[in-house]
Amino acid sequence: MTIEAAIEEIKKFWNDEEELPFGLSDNSAHVERLEKEFGRALPEDLKKYVSSFAPSEDFYFLTAGNPTVMYGIDNLKYVQDGYNYDSSSKSELEDWDKGSFIFADEGADPILINMDAPEHGILRLEHGAGNWDYGDVVADDFAQFLLCSAALHHALSNFEEDGIVDDDNGFCLAKNAAKWYFPKMKKWAGDHYEIWCGVFENN
Repeated sequence: MTIEAAIEEIKKFWNDEEELPFGLSDNSAHVERLEKEFGRALPEDLKKYVSSFAPSEDFYFLTAGNPTVMYGIDNLKYVQDGYNYDSSSKSELEDWDKGSFIFADEGADPILINMDAPEHGILRLEHGAGNWDYGDVVADDFAQFLLCSAALHHALSNFEEDGIVDDDNGFCLAKNAAKWYFPKMKKWAGDHYEIWCGVFENN
């Protein structure tokens, strides 16, 4: 699926009262900026996302925990404090992979693409683990990541007043949201279904 196709799919269910900020700006000038900052060409999927789909400002997708912050175009940059740079000592952090491009985070867990191996998909790494060896592949590409993120956001915000029910039956997605979300994700999330649905005991 292309990013364009993913956006069209999202528009079919997205609440019109909330602006969908992807694909509204021409950010092509930022591609050159980023390639200078990183000292390398951006992979094609990343280049397309940056130039045509990155939001103008930070945007928040709801999740079962901390929201996913999709960085606005000006926050897409080489220097990322706490990841590859320590602002207190004004020095680079050596344990960071210089090929990693962060475009979002979830509770400070960086969400990124490895520019040396973009075929490995979208990664979410665990911060606070002592190194960056722990994490998950959460999507095959930007298209799948955006579609799955938007679907979870929709499920949590547009069905029941409380999208999550945590009671004697466990930590569950609310009934009507679950009826919509889980079947969709079996199609959209593919091999990453457990990443997107496993937190809910009624999946």
